[in-house]
Amino acid sequence: MNRFWTRFIGPIIAAVQPRQLMEIGADSGWNTRNILDYCRQTGARADIIDPAPRPELKDVLAAFPETHIYHPLKSLDAIPLITPPDIALIDGDHNWRTVFQELSLVFARAKAMGAQPPIVISHDCGWPYARRDMYYNPSDFKERERHPFAYRGVAPGQAELVDFGMNAMLANALHEGGPQNGVLTGIEDFIASSGVAITFRMLPFFNGLGILIPQARMTPTLQALVDSFFAADSLLETCVALERDGMTVRVEVAHLNDRLAQRTDALQRARRLLTERAERINQLEAQLRTLKAREPA
Repeated sequence: MNRFWTRFIGPIIAAVQPRQLMEIGADSGWNTRNILDYCRQTGARADIIDPAPRPELKDVLAAFPETHIYHPLKSLDAIPLITPPDIALIDGDHNWRTVFQELSLVFARAKAMGAQPPIVISHDCGWPYARRDMYYNPSDFKERERHPFAYRGVAPGQAELVDFGMNAMLANALHEGGPQNGVLTGIEDFIASSGVAITFRMLPFFNGLGILIPQARMTPTLQALVDSFFAADSLLETCVALERDGMTVRVEVAHLNDRLAQRTDALQRARRLLTERAERINQLEAQLRTLKAREPA
């Protein structure tokens, strides 16, 4: 989500000027630092929710002690306990059930507290988890609450899992698409069932960013800002960023290929040397056997 901050998330926050924020899924704290820096500058507060903080996140939180409350809980346990946010940023468990329940709880909490429903910014609305569930901890779900899964990779254009693909270390649903499968499906199903008038726009790059704006929160300024994200100039800037990312990956692949070629060449030289030494040892052993055979009895 950090890659969206400068051109998209940051401008939304600047336009809305929230006093209360929520972040679900902070990982290493890259985007958390942006949120807490905003809070320090404006006096806003943030609730940071992550049940398994990385050491880097702890360092970020320690650098902004006055700006936040940290909740070492799963999102579905934490949301009912905290102040309804003006803006919620969701980047937690990437599956239908978690996303649908997070949205339901956030909106229900706001209603119960007499607050306006929040603006929600949700990551991973694009490939690979738009229409495919992923479970960080499959045991958190009853069998009927999750799709069949495997620790195998995903690849663009492949509905089935593959042996050599992306995120093979994670529990990915065996099939892409269908009911109650994936982050984007969870958002769409929530909007359809919520009874709340919500404008939904999605940026389909960098794994996808969904922007949900309840009618009660929409202003002409905010509407114009979000519309500008889809204008030619903004999309051209994004093309430049995507090209830079793609070229960075190509350079890294080229570097790895060079290293692999060097290692392969070194292994081939070592194999030739071992073969030559094995042949020389065989020759010497044969000579030794001949000499022993010639010795007098």
